[in-house]
Amino acid sequence: MILSLIGLAHATSAFDPTSPEQVFTGQETYTQEGDVQLWSAIERHHDSGSLLKQEAFNSMTAWQDASWSPWINTCFGGGTPDSGSFLLHLAPGEASASGTPVLFVPGAGDNGSRGFITMATKMDQQGRPAYVLTFAHTHGDMFMQAEVVADAIARIKQRTGASQVDVVAHSKGGIAATLYASHHSGADWGGIAYESQGTEYRGDIRRLVLIGTPLKGVDTLYRWSGNNYAALSSETAISPASWSSYYPYTTGAPAWVTDLSDQDMLPDGQDLFPGQRQLLAVQDHPLPGELPWLGAYSLQQDWWTTYYGGFGYYSYSTGIDDAIEAGGDLIARLEQTGIDPDIEAFLLAGENPLMANGAEYIWTAIFGETWVDWATWGTDAWADLYASAIGDTLEPFGLNEDEVQGLMGGKLILGELTGPSDGVVFLDSATYDPALTARGAKVVEEKVVNLSHLDLLYASPVTGQLMIDEGNADPQEDGWQRAVGARYMDADTLGWLVEVLADPEPVDTGDTGDTGEPASTDDTGVTSDTDDSGSPADTGAEDSGGSDRPEGSTSLLSCGVTGSERGVPLGALSLALGVGLLLLRRRD
Repeated sequence: MILSLIGLAHATSAFDPTSPEQVFTGQETYTQEGDVQLWSAIERHHDSGSLLKQEAFNSMTAWQDASWSPWINTCFGGGTPDSGSFLLHLAPGEASASGTPVLFVPGAGDNGSRGFITMATKMDQQGRPAYVLTFAHTHGDMFMQAEVVADAIARIKQRTGASQVDVVAHSKGGIAATLYASHHSGADWGGIAYESQGTEYRGDIRRLVLIGTPLKGVDTLYRWSGNNYAALSSETAISPASWSSYYPYTTGAPAWVTDLSDQDMLPDGQDLFPGQRQLLAVQDHPLPGELPWLGAYSLQQDWWTTYYGGFGYYSYSTGIDDAIEAGGDLIARLEQTGIDPDIEAFLLAGENPLMANGAEYIWTAIFGETWVDWATWGTDAWADLYASAIGDTLEPFGLNEDEVQGLMGGKLILGELTGPSDGVVFLDSATYDPALTARGAKVVEEKVVNLSHLDLLYASPVTGQLMIDEGNADPQEDGWQRAVGARYMDADTLGWLVEVLADPEPVDTGDTGDTGEPASTDDTGVTSDTDDSGSPADTGAEDSGGSDRPEGSTSLLSCGVTGSERGVPLGALSLALGVGLLLLRRRD
C-alpha cells in the first residue's frame, strides 16, 4: 500500500520526499534554553526545482538561534537559506500517531517552533500525526511557498501512507496553502512560470483551515504610512516600506534623499520582502487620515500620497495600485480561480484589535515607530490619547476596566481600528468566502471570535485560566490578563480546531476484526501496522529518526511520560498549551 503511494507523493521531479537532507533529534528539538522538548525530530528538505531561488535577507530577516526561533539557523545550516529549503517539525508522538495527518503552515515572520506550537501540541495530544512547516524566507514569494507546501504534504504522505492531510494555516501562510489548493491546468497566474512548472493540486487536502488569512488582501502598509519610519534602513527593516524615497529635509530639498528601493514593495533593488506585495488589495474602509475622530491615530505622515501615489511632504510613493500590479494582482487571481471543489474549507477570524505589547517590535513594523512612543507614555498621556481618540469610556471597542488599565500601562496596544479587525487583518477579509468558491468549493464554517491576530492560535480554557490566575496574583501589574484570559476561555479556538479536524468515528459492526490477515488502512488512508504485502508498514522512522529521543528526555506533551503513553496530567497539559505564549515574548 505505502509503496504504491510513494510515486503519488512526489511534488516535482526535483524533490524527493523519501530523503531529508538532514535530520535533527538532539538539542535542536528543544527550546533555545534547552528546558522543554518541542519536537521528536526536525527534518531539513530541499527542492532544487527551477521555481525555487535564493531570496534576499537583511540582518533582521536572516535566521538566528534565538528564543523566538530556537535552533532555526542551525537546522537551516545558516541564516539565509535559499527558498528551495524548508524545515518540517515532527510532533513528539508522531511516530506512534494515527488518523489524518495535520500540517500547520505559519505566517510572515513566524516559524515552526513559535506560532503553531500550541495547536500542534494539542493535535499531538489527540493522537494525530502533527507537523509544522518553516519556510526559508518568512516574507518570501507566494508561488515559491505554495510549491514548498506541496513538497511538505508529499513528505507527510510518504511518512504516514495517508492519501490526504488536513492543512491549518495562519495569515500569509494561508495564502500559500490556498494557492497550492487552487492550482490546476487552467489556472491563470499572469503567464508566469508557476503556470506550467508549479505542482498542480493532487487531491491531497481533506480539510483546509484558514486562520486570520487575508483572503481579500491587506493594505496595512499603505494605510498606516507611519510604518515607513521603521523601514528607512534596508539593513534593519523588519517589514517593507510603502515609500520608494524618503526626503529627511522635505521634498523641497530633493538633493538629500534616502533610496528605499531595497525594502519597498516593488521588485527592484534587493527586493527584501517579495511576498508582501502579493498580499495587497485595496480595502473597503476609510483611511486613518479620513477619520478625524481617531485623533492622534489619524496623524499618518503623507497618508494621501502614500496610498494613491505622488510626492508628499517627506516622501515619494508610486501608490498601492502600482504595487498590486507588481505583485501580479494575486488576491484577485485567487478569487477568480478558487480552490479544488472537493476540499472542505473552514475560516477562523478575530474581531478584537487589542494585542499584547510583548511583541511590539512586530507592531512597530506594521504601524510605525509611534507605537513605541505611545507604549512608554505615562498613565495621564495614555488617558488623554484615548479620551481624544475614542472617548473616555472606550465603548466603541467594548473594552472593560482591566483592558483600559492594560492600555494605559502599555501592556496592551490597539492595532487596526479603521474597521472591524483582529488588529492586523480586517474581518471582512478573513471571512471572504468568494476567494475560495469560484469552482464550487464550500466553506463549511466561519467562526468569528473576540480575539486578536496572534491570540487566535492559543485560546483555550486552560491557557485562559492561567492568564486569569496571573492577573489575580498581581492585579495592578497584570490585571489586563484577566480580561484576555476570559476571552481565551470563551473562544476556545483549540477546542474548535479539534472538532473541525475530527476523523469519522469507526463503525462498530460487532466484528473483532481478528481475521488473521495483516492490518489494513482505516478510513483516513493511514496504514496501521502492515502494508498490503504483509510487510511492516514504512513509517519513515528509520530514515528520519523521528521516534528517537535523547536518553532520559521528556517531551513537551508528556512532561515525564514517554511519547507512547497517552495519559497526560493537567499540569503537563497546561505547560503544553501555554508554552506558545512564552515563545512570543519580546525578541531580545
